[in-house]
Amino acid sequence: MKFCDKCGSTLQNELTKTDDKTKLVLKCYKCGWETKPDSDKPEKTVIDNKDQIDIIEKEDQKNMPTIEINCPKCSNRKAYWWMLQTRSGDEPTTQFFRCLKCKHTWRQYS
Repeated sequence: MKFCDKCGSTLQNELTKTDDKTKLVLKCYKCGWETKPDSDKPEKTVIDNKDQIDIIEKEDQKNMPTIEINCPKCSNRKAYWWMLQTRSGDEPTTQFFRCLKCKHTWRQYS
């Protein structure tokens, strides 16, 4: 994680387009200061729900745990599952399910 030299806020990855090129910069959304990142590969600092679901799509799903549960979309009885802390630390985790057949994803709050 990088911090702004002017105001100390965290810097966010941003893609900027100039002519036909797209380049990655680190930008402070508080004061607008920009700098070049150490590498052209974006840093992943925060994983939100959408990112977690994208990771699950790309991972080898053969190694994911499965459960027998009815899919609300196609009524298939098998799904992958994973847990993610989506609320504050003193709240229970959220359990996500993805149907093996139709790939529908849904959540269940504990």
